[in-house]
Amino acid sequence: MMERKYNRIHAAMLVNRSIVCEYFRLIKNKDINRLLDLFADGATIYEPFSKIHGGLHGTSAIKAFLEVALMASDGLRHEIRFEKQQEKPDSSNKYNNSNDDNQVTALVTFERGGKVKARFTFELSSEENYNSQKQKKIQSMLIQFIE
Repeated sequence: MMERKYNRIHAAMLVNRSIVCEYFRLIKNKDINRLLDLFADGATIYEPFSKIHGGLHGTSAIKAFLEVALMASDGLRHEIRFEKQQEKPDSSNKYNNSNDDNQVTALVTFERGGKVKARFTFELSSEENYNSQKQKKIQSMLIQFIE
């Protein structure tokens, strides 16, 4: 029973990480339409730039943010390192979902001359696609600059 739970969590972790890698790959390739497809309907981005209480919610706000992110990332190199998933969620973080199968945190170092580090916490949800198959989508993304 424990082995099956471990395998389920490990498989979910691999799917989650692949979505994060795809997000950054699409940013680099400037593919706004495929980027938007990664987000669930009603998704929210919490980012430190616009200071909008409650985050950027919905497709039009997310699209505007991603268009700026595409321009800002031009010529940037980045390195992604994944944080180890916690055994118990941190209840003090309001963006933390109690289901670890649906959360992944990436520490990303951006470099263009100097270096900047950021923590991206992705909350994922499952949605049915046009073939009635479950597909994970980004429900929320929290961006925090560190150091």
